[in-house]
Amino acid sequence: MDFQKQGMSIFGVPSFVKAPVVQPDGDWRADIAALGVPFDLGTSYRSGTRFGPKAIRDWSTRFSILSTDTPGYWDIRSGTRRGGCRIVDCGDVDIVPLLWEENFERITRAVEHILARGARPVVLGGDHAITLPVLRAYKDRGPITVFQLDAHADYRDDSGGVRFGHGNVLRRVCELDHVEKAVCIGVRSLRQQQGDLADHKAHGNTLICAWDVHKHGVEHYRSALPSGKNVYVTFDIDAMDASIAPGTGTPEVGGLTYEQARRLLEMVCENNTIVGLDLVEVNPLFDPTNITALLANHLLIETLGFLFPG
Repeated sequence: MDFQKQGMSIFGVPSFVKAPVVQPDGDWRADIAALGVPFDLGTSYRSGTRFGPKAIRDWSTRFSILSTDTPGYWDIRSGTRRGGCRIVDCGDVDIVPLLWEENFERITRAVEHILARGARPVVLGGDHAITLPVLRAYKDRGPITVFQLDAHADYRDDSGGVRFGHGNVLRRVCELDHVEKAVCIGVRSLRQQQGDLADHKAHGNTLICAWDVHKHGVEHYRSALPSGKNVYVTFDIDAMDASIAPGTGTPEVGGLTYEQARRLLEMVCENNTIVGLDLVEVNPLFDPTNITALLANHLLIETLGFLFPG
């Protein structure tokens, strides 16, 4: 028996869900293209998210059923087969130490290649700063609404002279001409600045705190979510409670539960066109149990199920 063809997770190269490995600018066709961005030059506290793409891929091999001859998985909740799509893994962007501007250009080019082939990128971070160069690749594909799940608003204009770190990313993203609006859910950090939150609101964005989701429930905020839009999803793993996502650089208590995050993703996928997504800030150096990488994979796989419901 060829165990690799049977999807055995302990054999073979650990690409995302054991999908075929291709070059971003190669000759391939797929619905979904995974892209790793091992970048953590934008971190402000604990580095290590450069190892995030590898950690996510390692645990994704448990879901190799998505890349078999009959792709997809049986979803016990809905009683349907979901996630049946063509997936490739475009490997990692080659990151040059310290040259963040060059790295941003490399990230943008890689995503442009994926979009040119008609695939939707699933970007594996890396710290949250990478969302800016990813979204730059969509410059002729707007308008785009950004749906952000995050413990932080990431709306600092300038932090000690830094304007392109993971704490500035949403403000920089909202300055792009093709980004229409941002909807952010899960914010709860005690280190938020009043002026940043005021600017976030003044710029027409929506911010929903984690404790409000706990109090009112997810369905209460259905009308606040994007509807009928082209949406890019950016998921910072610190949106989740630190008890289930300890492997991240800036964890915060009181975060979203898995069921809350899952339902939010489901509603956004059901009511919009998802043009791409990233999952960032997984830091395996602070999680020897790897439950954060496992959680990240469940969120990604469920999202693929929402995008391709069968």
